Amino acid sequence: MRKIEITDNLRREVKTFNGNLFVNTRSVNFQLPINRLNYLLKSINSRTHKQYKLYVEKLIDEYDDILNADPLRMEDLILEFDTILHNSQLNSKITNSEFSFHEKVVHAMRYEDLRSKEFPDYLLNSNLKTCVYCNAQSTLVIEKKFYDKKKRKVKQVLAKLQLDHYYPKSKYPFLCTSFFNLYPTCANCNLAKGSKLALFELYTTTDDLDLFNFKIDDKSIINYYTKPDLKHIKIDLESTTGDIDLLKNHNELFQIEAIYESHKDIAEELMLKAKANPQTYRTMLEKSYSKLFPDPTIIDRLLVGNYTKPEELGKRPMSKYTQDIARQLKLIK
Repeated sequence: MRKIEITDNLRREVKTFNGNLFVNTRSVNFQLPINRLNYLLKSINSRTHKQYKLYVEKLIDEYDDILNADPLRMEDLILEFDTILHNSQLNSKITNSEFSFHEKVVHAMRYEDLRSKEFPDYLLNSNLKTCVYCNAQSTLVIEKKFYDKKKRKVKQVLAKLQLDHYYPKSKYPFLCTSFFNLYPTCANCNLAKGSKLALFELYTTTDDLDLFNFKIDDKSIINYYTKPDLKHIKIDLESTTGDIDLLKNHNELFQIEAIYESHKDIAEELMLKAKANPQTYRTMLEKSYSKLFPDPTIIDRLLVGNYTKPEELGKRPMSKYTQDIARQLKLIK
């Protein structure tokens, strides 16, 4: 629910990640995407499916650029690929196979392998561990791997990363492993979005990162303090930029207000802490345990029960909600 600025440092990080993709994590016999793409290219009949062949040739020629493409470059690439083959043609089965062309491209680029190991390893060392759309759940899902899919015989149960493609891989398969097109999400938000258009874009080149704000309705605060009852608390989701279309799209697509309506008890706890004079508790900790808490933000975390820096809200579910309300109540700055 908070954008990530594409800095020079992030660009270098992404380039390094893509430069080492599958190289240091796989066996010597592992077939790299570029090799699979070349194999796919050879399987296409140039006489009957010339445009499909040109599509794969362009993908091979610009493979590195495609992996590293930022949002603006992805827009250009979409126009370029659409002039070769429109996405309405990608569902065709152009070879003797049960798989469509777009599925063959995704398979050749090894998206599932990226999702199962490389990207999760990257995220372990990042601040992106919760859904970028709702911030309410983890990005890991439980999936079953089968010996026999028809008979549903389970081989093992795996915890796998859930990823949404901002540009759907069914329409833009060449972007299926492009770093800036992969959004860590929860299963619910990924399913809700599907191939629909989400106006929220995770990555940006500007510093306008906070687009939404959770807020307890002022009147409900008074009502709750007058007569403590959870039903009095009303939480609103606001746009910080005045973009009503974005707010409506995000709330309707991912049901943000409905999700957080069921977690009003978190807001209630913060209201009680605000009423209980937390400054006394903070001062006591600072004086008595200065060596244990050299960073004052640790005390903030103890006070509100979650991460309190905006850049850390992806580390733990509900941190956006907690931070916004804690700031409204002046529990943290």
